[in-house]
Amino acid sequence: MERRKTTHINEIIQEILNKSNLKGRLDETTITKKWEEVVGKTMARYTRNVYVSKGILHVEVTSSVVRNELMMNRSTLIERLNAITGNETIKDIIFR
Repeated sequence: MERRKTTHINEIIQEILNKSNLKGRLDETTITKKWEEVVGKTMARYTRNVYVSKGILHVEVTSSVVRNELMMNRSTLIERLNAITGNETIKDIIFR
């Protein structure tokens, strides 16, 4: 019997995620879970209903002061969120 090349389980899982287009959805879920870590607990306390749709992160903000602060740091937030997934999952952020 011929010995086959062994494949690490992580490689197999990544291949399955890529083929089934689940990787993008998994990245979006990861970003929403890490929102508090990225903006900090104080800022996250004033946000809710964080979700991703078509590469756009939607965030409901309960304070106009926090909303302005987040808007001024939008590009930095996008970079930090995309660094978590390792690809360009988030293209823009909408604060409401």
